[in-house]
Amino acid sequence: MNISIVLPTKNEQAVLESLIKEIRDICLKNQINIKNIFISDDSHDDTRQIARNNGVKVVIGGGKGLGLAMLKGLKEAASEDVDFIFAIDADGQVDLNEIPVFLNAINENNADLVLGSRFLTEGLVDYKYKWINRTGTRILSGIMNKLTGLKLTDSHGGIRVMRREVIHELDIIGNHTYVQETIIDSHENGFKIIEIPSRWLERKHGQSRVVLSIPKYIFYTLPILLIRSGAHIKYLYPIGIFMVFISFIDLLTVGLITNFSFFEMIERQSFHLFLLLFTTGINLFFFGFIFELLMNIKRGKKY
Repeated sequence: MNISIVLPTKNEQAVLESLIKEIRDICLKNQINIKNIFISDDSHDDTRQIARNNGVKVVIGGGKGLGLAMLKGLKEAASEDVDFIFAIDADGQVDLNEIPVFLNAINENNADLVLGSRFLTEGLVDYKYKWINRTGTRILSGIMNKLTGLKLTDSHGGIRVMRREVIHELDIIGNHTYVQETIIDSHENGFKIIEIPSRWLERKHGQSRVVLSIPKYIFYTLPILLIRSGAHIKYLYPIGIFMVFISFIDLLTVGLITNFSFFEMIERQSFHLFLLLFTTGINLFFFGFIFELLMNIKRGKKY
């Protein structure tokens, strides 16, 4: 059983070498064969050189966000002959001793994607987690559950393992939302997803690669999640068409009342309502059209 590991990195020179050594020691101890370790990197320090010096493959992240960086790294890892691929945050908050636990979980449950949750049981977070971030996580988890029918407790845990087939089919459109879109995409493709408890350690060095403020992160993710849910087609198109239809009903009503006197129609307040309804409806319709167009363009782009 071969595995590969993908680490998203940004200026992690202080911790990367020790992180790589710890991963290899844990895998050796548990008789886990590592095919390769990859970093998907947007660093400006010596992170890449340290990675190469330690036999780690470097994938250039692209500088446009965690989503793009991880997609590139995961696709590179999936191009090799491996059974499972781990995605692990490189910020030191993941308990690497859980690597064999996740492998056991994916095998014993015949799962395709195993997610780590910091909130599945009590006491998994080793420091005081901000209440506003916890609230944001609950909101994102709730949205994910609504979209997929799953019962997840954590929207973006720092460790996950998946079969190579999951990544072969993986298609994401957001630059910051790989953690959520991996779940949505896997669910859409019929893969089995499970969640297991996972510890969350306090970061000792630098800043996390993930957006630091969960409330701010929600603003990155919500538009993408709405598009992935098809809400732009389900709501924007029909609401836009309906408002345009109502605007013409209003215009016809005003016309009948004024005997279609152009100047009298303009003077009436209800004619202003027609303009408001019409322009709003057209805008909503074309917002839906543009969202769908952008999504298709993004999906057609080669990474």
